[in-house]
Amino acid sequence: MLDQGRETADAVKGHAQESKDKTGSYLSEKTDQAKDKASGAAHSAQQSKDQTGSYLSDKAGQAKDRAGETAEYTKDRAQESKDQTGGFLSEKANQAKDMAGQTAGAAKEKAGATAQWAGDTANAGKEKTGGVLQATGEQVRNMAMGAADAVKNTLGMGGNNEDAAKNRD
Repeated sequence: MLDQGRETADAVKGHAQESKDKTGSYLSEKTDQAKDKASGAAHSAQQSKDQTGSYLSDKAGQAKDRAGETAEYTKDRAQESKDQTGGFLSEKANQAKDMAGQTAGAAKEKAGATAQWAGDTANAGKEKTGGVLQATGEQVRNMAMGAADAVKNTLGMGGNNEDAAKNRD
């Protein structure tokens, strides 16, 4: 009878160890999957940030180039007008030329400000994405820890519930 009790205890102990091993590997697999998903989300966010920054930078550069071309065209036209007319018209052409230069300077300044804004916006998006990913990682970690505690408690391997709650916080 005593031998049969020992055999039963050994069988229960073996079954508990097997369940513990299966649970540990299951939780490890799920944790790895969660890490992979978080990594994929971070990579996607970085790509999106890079594409947005590139696009805005390209558009700002194009606007700057167009402003320069327009100013150059205006300047050339003013020069032609000056050459064709004399005296009074020559003076007016110089004034137009000066205004074109001022307009070009203002356009270049606005293009520079637009490029700065685009960079700042891209950086702000990056910072927000980092915060979201960090919060998601914390949630996944807390869920995995909660699941592990629940399994341990179910198998009778967990410690005092108050100690477990304190350790998790």
